[in-house]
Amino acid sequence: MEREAVDMFREMILAGFTKDQFTLGSVLTACGSLLALGEGKQIHAYVIRTDHKDNVFVGSALVDMYSKCKSIKSAEIVFERMTQKNVVSWTAMLVGYGQNGFSEEAVKIFFEMQRNGFELDDFTVGSVISSCANLASLEEGAQFHCQALVSGLISFITISNALVTLYGKCGSMEDSYQLFVEMNTRDEVSWTALLTAGLVEKGLQYFESKITEHGIIPIPDHYTCIIDLLGRARRLKEARNFINKMPCHPDVVGWATLLSSCRVQCDMEIGKWAADSLIKLEPQNPATYVLLSSLYAAKGKWNEVA
Repeated sequence: MEREAVDMFREMILAGFTKDQFTLGSVLTACGSLLALGEGKQIHAYVIRTDHKDNVFVGSALVDMYSKCKSIKSAEIVFERMTQKNVVSWTAMLVGYGQNGFSEEAVKIFFEMQRNGFELDDFTVGSVISSCANLASLEEGAQFHCQALVSGLISFITISNALVTLYGKCGSMEDSYQLFVEMNTRDEVSWTALLTAGLVEKGLQYFESKITEHGIIPIPDHYTCIIDLLGRARRLKEARNFINKMPCHPDVVGWATLLSSCRVQCDMEIGKWAADSLIKLEPQNPATYVLLSSLYAAKGKWNEVA
């Protein structure tokens, strides 16, 4: 799709069509996604020739393009020369610094952004927290955590993920796991953050301590969380043992979580067990049969797929 956008832009130039800020911004975004620095520079030259260089939309897209293409100095030059900047411009530069390993610069530009009175969003705050994680700067990161709480941005998954990573990288494992458990929704980044922080063992210990030391009775979601944690850590046999020791059977979500992990890891034995348990609970749910068929296909058992 991005390559098609760049090719179409070239055809528009040859055909003599007028290019506006949105066209230029879109093709620069495509160049960034393709890491097409050479073509991005050509479009930058076109921007200068056609007097679009002072357009804030185009300028922000240039900063983003150069940052993604690892040309951070060029991104800085464009940013510094922009006569107008908006929240997108500042965020593009902040994220660019973070993505290119210039975490200290990312934190500095965040404070400069605040001094200039720009309203911060979840993406901006999440980016600066990630930079603090890369610097292992717990004190500054904790300040941004407080800021996210006060502003209400803490509810965004981008910020929660960044905080899980921050506390994990800074060695504050319990805080990292607690934040993970309190998340209303989790995505692949959430789990990666948890696993990267080395929190599998800590998660299991934390789960046990809640029961034995604090007398808290786990709810089905807590059990599912541990099943998912073990599954993503490729510890499916431990997940099976954990389920067998549970005081009650997993719910539909718990079994589906295990089956999904088995499909990814092509574990037919445990996957079949999870699928059979799911079918007993919800025999009419087509998702179970789709996952099971996918598992059979991955193992090359085509007769079973049908």
